[in-house]
Amino acid sequence: MAGGRYQSHSTTIETQEPVAPGHGQDADYASIIYSLRIKSSDGSTLQIRPLAAGVIKINYFTPGRSFDSDSSVSVIQFPQSAGAEQYQERNTANFLKLSLPDDLNIVVKKQPLRISILRGTDTLVSEAAGAFRQVAQTPAVAGTSAAAATFAPGGTAVRFRLAPGERLYGTGSRALPVNRRGYRLELYNQAHYGFGNGEPNLNITLPTVLSSRGYMLFFDHHAPGYLDLGKTDKNVLEYGAENLTSLSYFVITGRDQAEILERYTALTGRQPLPPRWALGLIQSRFGYKTDAEMQQVATRMRRENFPLDALVLDLYWFGGTKRQGDFDWDGAKFSNPAGMMSRLKQQGIKTILISEPYVMRTSRNDSLVRTQGLVGTTSMGRPFTVGSFWAGPASILDVFKPKTRSWMWAQYRRLHDQGAAGWWSDLGEPENHPEAMRHATGPARAVHNAYGQEWARIIQDNYSQEFPDERVFNLARSGWAGMQRNSVFPWSGDIQRSWSGYQAQIPVMLGMGQGGVGYMHSDAGGFCVGGIDSELYTRWLQMASLCPILRPHGEGVPPEPYYYPNPYKSSVRNAVQLRYQLLPYLYTLAWQNTLSGAPLARTMDFGADISFQQQAATIGQTAADATAATTAPDGRIQPSAAPSDEADITQLATLNDQYLLGPNLLVAPVLNPSQRRRNVVLPGGNWIDYHSNLTYPGGRTVGVAAPLAHAPLLVRAGAFLPTTPYRPSTAQYRPDTLLLRYYPDPSTPQSEFTMYDDDGHSARALAQKQFETLTMRGTHTAGQTDVVLSCQGSYAGQPASRLVRLLVQRVAAPPTAIYLDKEQAAADISSYDPVRHELEVRFRIKAGATVSLRGLKLIAEPTAADPETLTLEAPGSRTFGPRGTTLRYTRHAAGTADAPVLLLIRNAQGDVVRVFSLDTSPGPHSLAWNGRDDQNRPVAPGVYVAEASEQHQRLIVTP
Repeated sequence: MAGGRYQSHSTTIETQEPVAPGHGQDADYASIIYSLRIKSSDGSTLQIRPLAAGVIKINYFTPGRSFDSDSSVSVIQFPQSAGAEQYQERNTANFLKLSLPDDLNIVVKKQPLRISILRGTDTLVSEAAGAFRQVAQTPAVAGTSAAAATFAPGGTAVRFRLAPGERLYGTGSRALPVNRRGYRLELYNQAHYGFGNGEPNLNITLPTVLSSRGYMLFFDHHAPGYLDLGKTDKNVLEYGAENLTSLSYFVITGRDQAEILERYTALTGRQPLPPRWALGLIQSRFGYKTDAEMQQVATRMRRENFPLDALVLDLYWFGGTKRQGDFDWDGAKFSNPAGMMSRLKQQGIKTILISEPYVMRTSRNDSLVRTQGLVGTTSMGRPFTVGSFWAGPASILDVFKPKTRSWMWAQYRRLHDQGAAGWWSDLGEPENHPEAMRHATGPARAVHNAYGQEWARIIQDNYSQEFPDERVFNLARSGWAGMQRNSVFPWSGDIQRSWSGYQAQIPVMLGMGQGGVGYMHSDAGGFCVGGIDSELYTRWLQMASLCPILRPHGEGVPPEPYYYPNPYKSSVRNAVQLRYQLLPYLYTLAWQNTLSGAPLARTMDFGADISFQQQAATIGQTAADATAATTAPDGRIQPSAAPSDEADITQLATLNDQYLLGPNLLVAPVLNPSQRRRNVVLPGGNWIDYHSNLTYPGGRTVGVAAPLAHAPLLVRAGAFLPTTPYRPSTAQYRPDTLLLRYYPDPSTPQSEFTMYDDDGHSARALAQKQFETLTMRGTHTAGQTDVVLSCQGSYAGQPASRLVRLLVQRVAAPPTAIYLDKEQAAADISSYDPVRHELEVRFRIKAGATVSLRGLKLIAEPTAADPETLTLEAPGSRTFGPRGTTLRYTRHAAGTADAPVLLLIRNAQGDVVRVFSLDTSPGPHSLAWNGRDDQNRPVAPGVYVAEASEQHQRLIVTP
């Protein structure tokens, strides 16, 4: 593609080789740009459309392609065009430059035709090769092994230059490190039963790449494709998709991840508010088989003092694997389903029903869906039978057909009217989708990635029409870009019950959040393959309790927490009850997600300004170079909160084992068995241990206690944390009492947080302004600490006033005086706990209140918390025979040559049977133990312990 023609709003400029610009050589002038079209010498056309601040759409069209013929399953509507704004346009012999708001510039090189996006003079993204067409390459050719061959689909592709050190995030659900640079990834949704850490392609692949340089690439096609993120050429990002005759992508820029995701979700839609009960404990298994069993689980959860908000019915509610597609109850096992769901609802427990896109040939609906043309077909138009489906021969419902959508909705409406409160859309990739099948909109492979999106739309769109006041809960494991707008609450698929499977969940969750999907979660405890491991279950539930959705689920071993012995059961109980106490905070994060697209669980650098990151990387700036730390109400970290050289932005951005839950909580799950202390990398500013109130200085790595009772949970200094008294169901949530934890700190003189509340179920609460916000502002100085609360808005059922129990943390002694709304408060409104070092001030508010604490002294001295230098990690296998196992460890700091660390293998009597010297170089390491002692004799079968640096791993040697 060389010279060409482009159009502005009022001027057409013809150019040919050699290029001769219009309006005079090197001309500058102002014009109103709606779109810019450049016709290439080969007859293809390039269109550039600035759509809104920081959002640019770029289309390539082949000769004869209509500009109105492209379609999208992701973009719901463009933001209001900024076409009324004046852009500066410069046209020269070699390039065309458009200067946009936000100091953005689009530079079009004319020969060869290339596009670059600049912020000021800094190039954010630049095409290495414009759109190009390529011929399909088969996976293997003569003389080449399949493993060594690379598959490249025929179609259209584009390449972009990558900067040194540039990190690439997002791309969907993948059990890979958060930084996905260096991988070649498929864009084709696929199920992997029993997957573990390292699986690159899973149920949800997203055509979005978020860059550390301050932009996102969003490829607006659902065709099967690939993302080569520097795998083939370390300096090039390549996107390609099958059978495309055009190509469309967006460049979305912003000052941080938050702003980029805000702009991206404006394009693809934002997640509606969830029902409040969706944030409670949702108990599931494969599967509950009778109505009596459902009640038994509900009763046992209540008796054992576990909270519960929903029970999930797997495929036994309609009779089992051979009855998929029945969409009706097994009357022998569920004699009165409406009555069952009503009784559970009265106990504060909702019912969620599974359904699949498969209709078994043994289903009561088999003949109906095939004769009425509701399923995928052969090339001859006959109903297609999927003979290789795991449960037996089946048809696949064609969700792209209006009559299929109407029939499916009729089933959901009937079940809704019986009392079903939520939906579980399983196998929606679809899991087994033969390429020979055809759908109304194209061949199976061509529409595959859009299938889950269309299925979710059936529920979302019809709720909006028929139940407009109800919020939707749709538990789904597949989708595409924009899936969040359909009230989808995805999970990561059939994960193996292992430490490897557990460790994969943080990068899976964070990668989805970086693609605009804020509620990713997992089958807590693990779904399949592994046996009972009480410690694994406990640690997984501790993490899941601080994730967007909490849903224990599994098959083969009990997923309900009451089956596990103490101390594991008590630890899980504490974790899930803490979640319920944090409900006001979690519900506020859901509101933030609906307003701006910010995920609930966020990467450690989520709020860090990208321009500051680049500056810090360039000049080595540390937190000490900046002013006092502050946190904006939206959770963005100001430059003063940037980490020091010891824990820089790059380290924070690539952490795979910790995350932020909203702006104020740092979650550091325990990901290895027997671990009782772990390293936590802290952003700048002080951080306070939620459980002990110890203070850790930010901008470094610290070692934090991680007893079995709880995983490390840290609170940002200066933060407000709205909580509520524990109740066993969100149905019992009462907004009339607020436990407001406040963490004043000298490092954060000012802070702010806005809490959201409504009735918890009305779908139009935001649109009809039926909600309340409570803004909390804190100011802390050496002599006085002030807390100012202000309420705005109202909703039906809102209490006339609210009791606030202000819980001030790390207080050394009671303040000299307390003032409430400028009047000295009576002594009985406050109390001081010298053991917890907590000051409580009790008062009622209507529109707001001001509390002044004079002479408040804090225990804010930093805690000495040297980091671990070595972490002994989960072995390759904890139970093994003659083939042995792999022992793993990570060295966090180099050891010394004269004091090497040893790893000892002890038998059940405590005797050392094998000694290994450990590598002292930083980084991950592994070593093999073949089950033999130091004299190379096989050890006796039994229990052994691998021990290093006061850490240990339990091993079982079998015959």
